Amino acid sequence: MTVRRDGDLVVWTDWRDPANQDFDLPELRFTAGQYQAEVLRAEEDRGWEWPAGAVARLLEAGLRRRGDGLARWDCELEGVWASRNEPDRIHVVLLHPRNRADADRPWLQFGMTLPISADDPSKQAEHLEARLTASDPRATAEVWGGSHDAEQLGYPWPPVDPLSV
Repeated sequence: MTVRRDGDLVVWTDWRDPANQDFDLPELRFTAGQYQAEVLRAEEDRGWEWPAGAVARLLEAGLRRRGDGLARWDCELEGVWASRNEPDRIHVVLLHPRNRADADRPWLQFGMTLPISADDPSKQAEHLEARLTASDPRATAEVWGGSHDAEQLGYPWPPVDPLSV
């Protein structure tokens, strides 16, 4: 569909469904104020989020906000994610070295799978952030990927894909 602003209205038009060419819905119109209020409400609603998903979101936000926490280990955060298929763990992925301006330099992707409980997600995220930034995370992480000349950085290549084992 197409979403557009038309004066004081937000309009949804041109509905498409590639799997169903006969798909057709009428144009929908909302007042811009109503629409904005609902978007803000939806952004704040985390009722659908499971504990590991919340921990992953909060941990990633905390590590990005505190970029220097990983910089001293010459690492940067690639991402943190959780899967509903693994409700008791999250995955953290780091890149080393950070700020890779030279694409020809060797690089590594470090990953770790961390256990998550049903305890308060905020407290778990704070604890994990402190743990990941207190000491070199490369010491406990595994090599999950990188350039084929990564052994120049002192780590063996090729790594075993930890998610396929």
